[in-house]
Amino acid sequence: MSIKKIIALLLLCIVIACAFNNSYAGDVGGKEVTSLDHKVDTTNLSGVNLWIADLYNNNKLMYAIVVTLVMAALGTTMAFGTDLILKMFGMDVTKISHRE
Repeated sequence: MSIKKIIALLLLCIVIACAFNNSYAGDVGGKEVTSLDHKVDTTNLSGVNLWIADLYNNNKLMYAIVVTLVMAALGTTMAFGTDLILKMFGMDVTKISHRE
């Protein structure tokens, strides 16, 4: 399976999951679901913290997607920053060529 097909399939799964939005967090089988009803107190929050808390309270799927993307971006930034620092000290950070 090609990379384009895998990415298209993942995007389709995300779109389908967003369509269901958090409909699973309600009444299931006649029993009240309490573990998914946790809400973050937003009384003293503002700015980005308020946006993230509202996202967590209202749409956990989008919260998970945003957190995953931010973590990937921070990891990439740290990797490139480390490469720059190592290059400044004169270390070779290019790809290793494997010989078989």
